[in-house]
Amino acid sequence: MKVVLASSSENRRALFEKLGIAFEQMSPEFEEIITEHEPPHDQIQTFALEKAKSVFHKYSTLDDVLVMGFDSMIELDGASIGKPNTKKQALEMIQKFVGRTHEISTGVACVGNWKGKYFEEVALETTTVHFRKDVTNCQIKKFLEFGDWKGKCGAYSILGTGIFLMESYVGDFQNIIGVPVLKLGKMVREVTGKSPLFLFSKKEKALE
Repeated sequence: MKVVLASSSENRRALFEKLGIAFEQMSPEFEEIITEHEPPHDQIQTFALEKAKSVFHKYSTLDDVLVMGFDSMIELDGASIGKPNTKKQALEMIQKFVGRTHEISTGVACVGNWKGKYFEEVALETTTVHFRKDVTNCQIKKFLEFGDWKGKCGAYSILGTGIFLMESYVGDFQNIIGVPVLKLGKMVREVTGKSPLFLFSKKEKALE
């Protein structure tokens, strides 16, 4: 089965490579337009699905292909936290997290063909993250000097120095990166009836 990552995220790419998945990466051609009437958790699932579908059409002639799309959000006090545009905004975001708990939710979509039959599967995974309460403004400013806040929701990356701001988490750790691996594996099993291990083989013949 050909596996395609419909994402431009370097963190997601790095995780797939670390897992040993043989895959292709392609940036989705989809514009995220937020609609007020749709709940945030529904919206990120819609975005994930549309991202996957925007890439799938380029592989639709294949009998066995899996395109995976993702969209993530951070919630604090019921409000969605986006990406900072400036270092000042990043500082304010991290300050809000200190000593508190926030949620990271990811919409994950699997779109493709399995034995020539089209499928669509969408799911949601949420992980709770708690930041240390002893993080000082001086430490935050030092953290920001590393640049890990740039282009990151919530102004931090768990794969970078941001992990030192975290006290604990509950849920799928990989979901903090933006790929809920456990949920993804379950979806693959539901679609194919096979163990998700066959995605992690670089051999042509899939493992049963």
